[in-house]
Amino acid sequence: MMKFASVIGNGESRFGFDLTPLKKFSTVIGCNALFRDYMLDYVVCCDRHMCQEAANTCGKGTTIYTRDKWYKQFAMWPNVKCLPSLPYEGDQRKDEPFHWGTGPYAGLVATMFKPKVIFILGFDLYGTSNNGVNNVYKNTKGYEYIKRAVDPSYWIHQFDKLMELSTTRWVVVNNKDWKMPKEWSQHKNVFQESYEGMAKFINKQLTKSK
Repeated sequence: MMKFASVIGNGESRFGFDLTPLKKFSTVIGCNALFRDYMLDYVVCCDRHMCQEAANTCGKGTTIYTRDKWYKQFAMWPNVKCLPSLPYEGDQRKDEPFHWGTGPYAGLVATMFKPKVIFILGFDLYGTSNNGVNNVYKNTKGYEYIKRAVDPSYWIHQFDKLMELSTTRWVVVNNKDWKMPKEWSQHKNVFQESYEGMAKFINKQLTKSK
């Protein structure tokens, strides 16, 4: 059993937080364009064009997961894999695989390794002031069409299902004043941590490994 997995979203709260040390003690699963800036173990790209960019950019050391709808188009890339099936069946639109978001799918990939702890960082969920786009990569290639904040209810519901169905401890890392959705906080295996607290934890893990 793996001890730690880190799932990295692209919310702007993670600006200034050094993600590099995470690979030294955890398996790192990133979302979408994160591969532009970091060497990842795994990256989830639900959008076909983002998957194409990842396939052209990432080396063999990074496994790329995409939807089954696009997977066959990338047969020539051995490191492109099909996303796993959802661990449940639901009767809402939010429960349909095609409507699952990249972030929750990255969380699902993390559960495949059965880690003791899954850290999720940079999942701000909500827009910036005036309902602005809250994404590190806004206005860059593949993100130009996003003009306002995305409704977070799907992401909240989908992560909630993962947390409900998992015995793994989930640690949601964000700014101290960020409010975790009540759907998540109701679970006994879900905890909240600040970026400052996470930095201290990382330093502790790196000290242990010396």
